[in-house]
Amino acid sequence: MTLNFPEFADSSKQDKIADLLRLADTDLLNNDYVDVRRASQLLGVLINSYQELIKGGQHLNDPFLEKAFRQDTLFQLTLSAAFDLVSNAEYLHGRVVNSKWIYCNRTQESPKAYYSFLKQCPHCCIEVGLGPRLNGAQHKPTSHHIGEITTVVSVLLLQMIAAANDEPFAVATITKQSHDVDAIGYRDDLLLLFEIKASPMVTFPLVVDLPEALLTDASGEPQEYGQHSLVDMNLASVPLSLAVPHRGWSVPLGEKSAADWPYVPMIEYFRQPDNFREYLAAWIELYEAYSTPKVQRQGRAIRLAYLVNGWGDEIDSNKTKPGLGRTDDIKKGTYQLVKFGSYYRDDSSALKVRGALVANLDPVSLRSGYIDGLIDIRWGQGTDFTSDGDHYRIHKDRLKYLYDAIFAFNRPTLNDPTLQTALDLKAVASCLQAGRLDEFLRRWTTEGPDTVVDEVTSGELLW
Repeated sequence: MTLNFPEFADSSKQDKIADLLRLADTDLLNNDYVDVRRASQLLGVLINSYQELIKGGQHLNDPFLEKAFRQDTLFQLTLSAAFDLVSNAEYLHGRVVNSKWIYCNRTQESPKAYYSFLKQCPHCCIEVGLGPRLNGAQHKPTSHHIGEITTVVSVLLLQMIAAANDEPFAVATITKQSHDVDAIGYRDDLLLLFEIKASPMVTFPLVVDLPEALLTDASGEPQEYGQHSLVDMNLASVPLSLAVPHRGWSVPLGEKSAADWPYVPMIEYFRQPDNFREYLAAWIELYEAYSTPKVQRQGRAIRLAYLVNGWGDEIDSNKTKPGLGRTDDIKKGTYQLVKFGSYYRDDSSALKVRGALVANLDPVSLRSGYIDGLIDIRWGQGTDFTSDGDHYRIHKDRLKYLYDAIFAFNRPTLNDPTLQTALDLKAVASCLQAGRLDEFLRRWTTEGPDTVVDEVTSGELLW
């Protein structure tokens, strides 16, 4: 089956749909802000390592992984964790500077310098608790770049899921940034409109092991920098690592020299399934801490949450909460889905138009207060209702879901029957475990997503 853009001539919304077709771009490689080819390769390696872990029935050897496996959520959490790691790589790619590294000499080993994305020393907030805000220590990219990064990584995951589906569909981004729609999915009988609200839960810091204490001039005398001073680092020929502070290990990244750093060392490191298992377990431990409401966290969970973006209080802003963690994003995303249903969908047309709110994480602990009470709401246009005494009647095909889908990778909610098939993560996970996607992943990782997507779109299935 060749995946063509669907016919829409019989739709009263054809002008809006024609505008989408004009702006749609299936080639993600046309991006000035993200190394899409390397990002997709890393993503493919991560999914392949997950497959190796579960395909052979290997023991996962970690309580957090075992728990997720028992609860049948391991694949969903793997997607969210992979989103974070690829975003983490792109936060570093071409963006690391020499200034404002956090100097830390609290450890029993050598002193260290951290390149942090939070206003806190990653080591000390785990070991001794929250310290004063370190103003200037936060190295996040600009909001525009974060939006580009997270949209591209989200669409890469959507492309992989869509192409690995028994009923595949094509995915394209909308090139006009101010447009109502962020991305679309389509096949002959379906047009799917995506509103993307994504940002990473955790972006791990870089760390440098220093051979000796760093000194500064103090009234003509050499003196060690104070704890948590912000220092400049000469990174020439210096080996860097991605620190995972709460687990006491790091990912070796080597020297920051090549243009494709840190992708190449990360890709090679995570080709080993055991290495990905360690990362996934570390990520899920942080996810469990973040998922616990702040006032209910106890013991180690309190300190673990300090490593998470959008923790709030003194070290980070609630505006950087991951996924749908911001109430503003929930509200904006909900409005967009209503707008999709009103401005792009014509239920008298043969074309099915559906909307999905896409996120790397759902609202987690906020879900019960902001989403759960709205999940079963359905609506229709005023002209779709007819008065019948004390009742209004509407044909079932004109009754829309408020949320056709909240496609949060960690916990998707799929109301619309068509999307229950098109976005079925359990089906993709089963295909992975059965080995049906081996060739698909090999081609995705070695040749790139553009080749795979082109072949799937042209009707050639790779499984």
